[in-house]
Parts: sequence; C-alpha cells; structure tokens
Amino acid sequence: MKNSRPRHFFLIFLALITLSTASARKITFPVNGLLVAAKEPVPLEAEWDESWFTESSPTKYNHGIARIAALLSEISYIQAEKHPDSNELLQSYRLMGFKDENISWNYMLDYTAPISGNNQAAYSFASKDIQTPQGSKKLVLVVLRGTPLSANEWISNINVSDNTHKDVLLHEGFFRTCENIQKELLYYLLKKKIDPKNACFLITGHSRGGALANILGAKLDDEGVITGERLFVYTFAAPNVSQEEKTSNPKYNFIWNIINAEDIVPSVPPNRNNWKWKKYGQTKVIVNYWNSNPEKYLDDYLPRMNQYFKQMLLRNYAPFKNGPFVQIQISRLLTKLYRTVENYYDDFFSLRALAESLFWKIFPESDDDDELEAQEPEAKSKEKLPLLVRIVQKNVNSNIEGGFEYAIKALADMHGCETYLSWLLALGEDEAYSSLGSTQLSIDGSYDCAVYDDNGKLLAKITDGIIELYSLKVPVAGMPFPEKNVLGFPGNQNLTMMVYKDSLAPTVVTYQIESYDAQGQLLDISEKRHIFPRSTRAIKFQVGKETLENSRIETEKLSKEETSEKRKAFGLRHNLKFKFQPEFSYSSEKILSLGFRAGNQEIFGLLQADFYTRELSDAFSMTLGLGHQTNIYGRFYFDTEALAHLVWTEYDEKKSFNFVPAARLSLAFKPRHRLQFFAGFLFDAHIEGFNDDAVIHSERKNHFSSIEFSDSFHLLPSIQFGIRF
Repeated sequence: MKNSRPRHFFLIFLALITLSTASARKITFPVNGLLVAAKEPVPLEAEWDESWFTESSPTKYNHGIARIAALLSEISYIQAEKHPDSNELLQSYRLMGFKDENISWNYMLDYTAPISGNNQAAYSFASKDIQTPQGSKKLVLVVLRGTPLSANEWISNINVSDNTHKDVLLHEGFFRTCENIQKELLYYLLKKKIDPKNACFLITGHSRGGALANILGAKLDDEGVITGERLFVYTFAAPNVSQEEKTSNPKYNFIWNIINAEDIVPSVPPNRNNWKWKKYGQTKVIVNYWNSNPEKYLDDYLPRMNQYFKQMLLRNYAPFKNGPFVQIQISRLLTKLYRTVENYYDDFFSLRALAESLFWKIFPESDDDDELEAQEPEAKSKEKLPLLVRIVQKNVNSNIEGGFEYAIKALADMHGCETYLSWLLALGEDEAYSSLGSTQLSIDGSYDCAVYDDNGKLLAKITDGIIELYSLKVPVAGMPFPEKNVLGFPGNQNLTMMVYKDSLAPTVVTYQIESYDAQGQLLDISEKRHIFPRSTRAIKFQVGKETLENSRIETEKLSKEETSEKRKAFGLRHNLKFKFQPEFSYSSEKILSLGFRAGNQEIFGLLQADFYTRELSDAFSMTLGLGHQTNIYGRFYFDTEALAHLVWTEYDEKKSFNFVPAARLSLAFKPRHRLQFFAGFLFDAHIEGFNDDAVIHSERKNHFSSIEFSDSFHLLPSIQFGIRF
C-alpha cells in the first residue's frame, strides 16, 4: 500500500501528458490560393495541436496558431463552390479532424442582393469536439476569405461611408459585411447546438478577411456573445477598420494583427492628420531589411523564406527593402489631397469615384470565373501597356535593369497571403518579428546633399533641392514633394548625410525628424530646426539609429578642402552641369527679347533675338553673350554677362548695321530647380561715330541718364524683366 500512491500519481501524470500531446501532430496541407502559380496544390507541413486552444491564453501569442491561421487564410482563396466535394479547403479541414457534417461555407455570393449588395464576403465554419482536462469542449474555426478577383468586394473595401459621405467611427463596408457574417455564425452555432460558453474560437483571414476577423472578434466580445477568453483572433494584412478610441484597449489583446511593414494595405484608411483609422488588438510586424540585422535578413531569413515562397509562386520573393517608407508616403499624400472624408467623396477628383471606375476596368464582370482566369494571362500578354506606362517602363529600365518588372512583383508580393505564410513557416517566433522603428528627415530649402555609408558608397543624392531618384540605393528611401524632400532611414544602422550649398552667404536649410514605429505609425515630429551650409563649409551628421534615438542631429562642419573633396566624390557639382534654358525678357526701352542660354552656372553662352516694339520702329538685333552666375543666398542668384548686340536699323530710308557692346547685371530668383525670374540693368555702349544709328534715333530713347566716361563713350542703361525655364 505504501507504494500505490506514488504509482497512482505517476499514472495520473502520464495520462495528463498523453492527453495534452494526443492532438499534437504534423499535417501536410494542400496549399492553393489567389496568387499560387504552381499547377498542383503545394504540400506544406505545419504542426496542429488542439491543446493550444485549451491550455494557453488568447492574449499570449502562439506561433503554431498563427501558422495554421495563415495556411487557412491562404487556402480560403480557392473557389470552393466550383468543387464542393474535393477542394483544398475541405481537404484541409478533414486533415485537421473536422467532419464534413460540421463544415459549412458560403462562397456563392449574389452581389445584386438588395440589402447586402457589395458588402459580402465568402466564409467557412468548422467545429469539432476537443478533449481537455476539464472535459470535452467545442473548437470552432471561422475562416474569412480576402478580396477575390471581384470589383464588387473591392468597392466594399473603399466604402468608408457611402451612406452619408461623412466621417464615421467604423468602416461602413467592413462593418456591414461583418454584421452579415456574425448572423451566419450565430445561426451555425444554434444549428449545431454549440454553447459559446463551452467553446473556443479561431477567427482568421487575410486582407479584407483580416479586417472582417478584426471587427468580428471585437464585436463578439463587446456584445458579450463570446468573450475574449475564448477568442483566438489572428489577422494578416488587415486594413484599418475603426476610428474609435477604444481600439487600443487591452481588452482586445486576444486579437493579433500580423503585418508586413512594406505592405500598403494595412495602412489604409490612413492614420495621419484628420484620418485616425486603426485596428483592434495587438500588432506584430514581420522582419524586413529595415528592422532586423541586414546581413542576417539577406543571408539567412530571406533564403529560408524563399524555400516556401518559391514553391508557391515559382520565383523568389521581391521585397522593397525600405520598411514602411512607401506606405507612409501614400498616407502623407492621401491625407494632404483628401483632408476629410467629405473631400474623399465629393472633391472634383473624387478618389472614391475614381477607384470604383478603376476596379470595374481591372475586374470586368464574367459569368464564368474559370474562363476569365484562364484567358487573363493570354489577354494580358497580347494587350499593350498604355503609352504613359510604357514610357515609365522604358525610363526605369534604362536606369535600373529590370527595375520596372521588379517593382511590379514587389507591389504584388508585399500584400500576398503567400508572403505572410512563407515568413511564418520559415521563421520561428523569436525570429519572425521585430519592433524596431525608423525615421524620416523632412528637409526644405535650396541645397545639395549626399547620403553615404561607412565605406563611402553613395546611397542618395539631392542636387539643387531635388532628389535624384535613380541615385537612391538600399537602405535609403526618398520622395520629393512640392514643398520639401523626404528621406527615410532604417533604425538598424547609422549613415552619414552631408548638406552643401554653393552660396556666398550661409543659407538656411530647414529640417524635421519624424519618428515611426515598426508598422509605420507616426510617433513624433521634432520641432523645425536649421542648418547653415555655404560654398566653403558643408555640414555632415549621422542619420538612422542616431535619429531614431534622438530628435536632434549633432552637426559637424567640414573644412573647405573636405567639402571640395566630398563634392567631387559624390557629384555634388550641379553648377557645372550643362543646361539649356529658354529666356524671355522685356526692357524699359520696349524691346522684347526671345532666346536661350546654354552652359553651366560657371560659364554660359547667350543667343537671343531682340524686337523693337515702339511705333514706326524698323529695327532688329541679335544678341550674343557670355556670362557667369553666382549664388548669393538660398534661391537668389547674381548674373554678370558680357553682351554684343548686332543691330540692323532703317531710318529715313537709310539702312545700317551696327555693333553695340553691352553688359547686363541681374538678380534672379529660382523658386524651383530650373525656373528663374530675373530683373536686371542692361548697359549699352554708345561709341560716337561708330554705332550712332543703333542708339540715337527715336527707336532707342532712354528713360535713364547716360553714364559718360568720355566725350565719345557713354553707357545707356535700361531695365529688363524676364523669365528662364
């Protein structure tokens, strides 16, 4: 009897271990989906353990559940209604132990329905009994399909508030769709006699499906139908769904939103300025080139990810390698162009109307989706790209070999469920995510700039206040805006930035540092601060890790020799670049001049025709010249030019040809790049007995007193106003 108690304890312990591990097994899923290019379903293996749902809290992230959720979200894109008895979704449910009688789905959607209309989504439900130490419980899976090749559901995605065109707290298209799905879920539970209090739920979806899963989880908990203790919600690439302040309430921590920071979709509707859209629950950001060790990402993470990605898409993944930079700029641009929801709907260029029109062109209606999908690649191969797109393609590819095609792949890959699935299957929980943020420098003024790494490699260049887009190299990102340039830097390394201005006086260059978290949410904007470069003193400072940790940059002035060396090394010598600029001017002598100047800032040539517009005038001249332009301060320039007028006149039936030496001193203002407005004094030389006919007749009267140097040599001043571009 003394030994029986330890033996009983051992048997009980063994039974508990057996019970907890009985449901843990590896399953090979037949993976198919929206972008899968393989001819046959791709066999991908993942662990399936029902004890996840009974022995862990929904508020604790579970990588195993996330992998299963990603697999189901991917497979949910198959057309279940076409093969109701043998599709990959049904096969997957069976492999997980769900019986056919407990599997239900709706993939036959009627978008002409009077109430729901476009606000519908395909879904599937499945339930089974699972054993726990406390007895039998129900496990219910809710898998919501993302947006298919359907204009109708894309239109629902952009339905922020079609009903009122006013600002709302909940996204109308997602919320109404979610209401319909919630009714179907409650009916399913009632039909299967499932008590929500004795069940646990996995709700998942990608993209539109992720948005619906996000709202459904929060809504069920808010209404007390199913509380968060039994809700496991995992979303992938979910757009923002709500402007309610409570989205960040810890009560929703059972919702896990997994996003790729390079993906645009999770950032819309925007969370910037007057737009305050977010998701319920917690967010986990997949590793990328900006938020992880760059060498580890390229040499380890990416190859492992491609082992899965290549099986599905038959090619390697195409990352942008600039973190959340692109989606941040889109949010910046959208919230400037459409400051309110009313602008989004009712402006002359209504984004809502334009997007709907575009969706109908991209996704035409078809009675046979299989036929449409089969014909689409062939049709695309025969159809020529629009002229503007072909011009962009040629321009991009001439500067970056294959750059246009890579960008197209990257745009598709950033959001594809295949991307999310590949990352989760390839990496463990401790590798797959990062919380490292990034910074952006918003910089305004007329300046030259170079960003380079520790090896002196040029990563970005700005000349005359304009980003040279083809100079941008990973890891730096940049985008020009009308009033400023924005440069983006990762938080995982430091880079050096040098700012220069070829001005005589120190020129003000204004900057602000914007800090972002890993997913691209704006955290902070620094005060406007200034640096003062000049022709003999460039300024350099650290960006990247340094700007992420500090809201102020520590500057260092370079010597004249260092400045000259760096300018030469990085090509910051736009004053030596050849330019061809048409020029128009009009003088106080009523002379209209049309011509051009060609050359660089240091030395240029001038050729123009001069038309004398006084009444009874019959004179014409050609002007040749050489000049030099000096930057004084900021966008203000001073020009000195030596000119020669070749003047033909006819007076009292007397024709003559004259040569008039001249000089012009002018002040120019350059608001942007090439455009210049100028005003100047023109001094024509009158040499008595040499060029009298060109200057003494009524066609050439002066408004200013002549400047006498001798009895035979005078300078005749006039004022000119003009424009160059």
